[in-house]
Amino acid sequence: MTFNAWENFGYAVRQARLDMGWTLQKLAEETFDEGSRKGYVSQVERGLRTLKPETIDKFDQALDLPSEIVKAAHLAPPLAKTSVDEDKRDHDAERLLVKAAKDDSIGPVAEALLTTLAYEFAGGQYRDIHTAYTSLRQALEAAEDIRKRGEMPPDNTGSQLNAVMAEVAKLNDLGALEDADALLDAEEKRMREAHKTEKERLDQQAKALLDRRLDQDRLRNDPDAAAARLIKDTFRKAPPGGVFWATNRLIHKWGEDGDAAGDMFALRTALCMAKVNYEYRSKGKKNLEAAALHTLANCHYRIAERSISFRHLTVAKNAIEAALRKTSKSSTPVNWSISQDALAMIFLEMGERTADIAMLRDGVVASRAALKAAVSENASGLQHFWNNFGSALSKLGEFSGAKEPLEEAEDALRTALCLKNKNAEPLNWGATLNNLALAQRWLGEMKGDLAKLTTARTGYAACEALDLQGKAPFDWAVLQWNIADLALARFRLDPDPALLAEARHHVAKARAFFVDGSDYQTERCDELLGQIDAADPGR
Repeated sequence: MTFNAWENFGYAVRQARLDMGWTLQKLAEETFDEGSRKGYVSQVERGLRTLKPETIDKFDQALDLPSEIVKAAHLAPPLAKTSVDEDKRDHDAERLLVKAAKDDSIGPVAEALLTTLAYEFAGGQYRDIHTAYTSLRQALEAAEDIRKRGEMPPDNTGSQLNAVMAEVAKLNDLGALEDADALLDAEEKRMREAHKTEKERLDQQAKALLDRRLDQDRLRNDPDAAAARLIKDTFRKAPPGGVFWATNRLIHKWGEDGDAAGDMFALRTALCMAKVNYEYRSKGKKNLEAAALHTLANCHYRIAERSISFRHLTVAKNAIEAALRKTSKSSTPVNWSISQDALAMIFLEMGERTADIAMLRDGVVASRAALKAAVSENASGLQHFWNNFGSALSKLGEFSGAKEPLEEAEDALRTALCLKNKNAEPLNWGATLNNLALAQRWLGEMKGDLAKLTTARTGYAACEALDLQGKAPFDWAVLQWNIADLALARFRLDPDPALLAEARHHVAKARAFFVDGSDYQTERCDELLGQIDAADPGR
């Protein structure tokens, strides 16, 4: 195997660092006087960065590198340019490493693995650092599963696999994720050859290996590989003719689990499976195409909610509209209403992002049609349709400044709340109550109705009692912002200094959460603080 000059330089840097007993952070401090640049140092050690002459010399001064290695680096051509903004990627990777250092729930992690993963999830299409950090945490859990497997005593799946997993864990710790995957590839081939006639044992090993390979796919951030593996396993187990629906159920499971945990890898894996199920399992089959398109749209929408990219929303809209064209409202009204409701949510997300009133109106029209069809069929989950309809009206009222949509939204959300079970689904119930309070906040301000604003505060208080900070921290921080915004709206009608103090208190709590991971939400907090200061007569 041949190495380029940057790989040779990186290898020399790593060996010299290890010989001196230094960590990545120690080398960063000695080279740049900044321990936070340990991620960048890790990239250098792996031969992934083109260095300026002065940077090469800084490493040489810190480590006393072999002269021929330093000379070769000075003469080396630059690495191929990537489409990634390296400065932003360095910055985001450092933020992820800082968050990991503050996270007491993370056990010991090899420096090289942690920095490799930080760069993998930095500078991507994530809306905020919190979402990127969730992906990093999930990858670390996968690495820990691999490590534990390597440390286990032999069992029914064989001691050979345990030994392989121990080697895989060592390679992961060095950041050699592709080499680790190649080792797993070789083990999969060995296992299939060794146990062709031992089906039961093969099934046990295949399941154990599938789980570990999915963990490795997560470490490599390769949802396409994970999806292909899952579909292959489903095809092996599903009855003849049942592969489409078995895969569709698997897509929903990965999508729902990913949505609940904010796990982008799971959501992207679900999307990859949905694409395959649509392209190769449903085309030309009328009874399957609509379901496949609906699932595909749902996968794109879930990713769009957590991504800065608008493309996923556009694809989701096109897919759900195609699904509706293949769904008969008269023959299957419930299926039609579900797809129509999904289209409404996509319109709302697009309209909110672009402040497009016409798009928001389209969302209300689609949601109203979905609700009407669901009610006429007495479909299950009516509370879901009422909640989405109320949210659509509320959003239209907020952006358009019209009272009528907000008044109708209040009625719809009250209906949804009556249909929901607080004890069985407290977070779902709280989400609807929050939507109701938000509609009342805008309606109260537009009408100059202090009593309506006070009612909204009572709703937010009930949401606070659900302990969102522990169960859904991001939602908790958004709730703090909402309470602060409401307090300021109340102050404008009732200039009580205590309301400004309440506003400052809650927006400060929201900002303390957002500042480490969401620039957009932090800016919203700062804007609200500026409005509070402007309203304070004592300033």
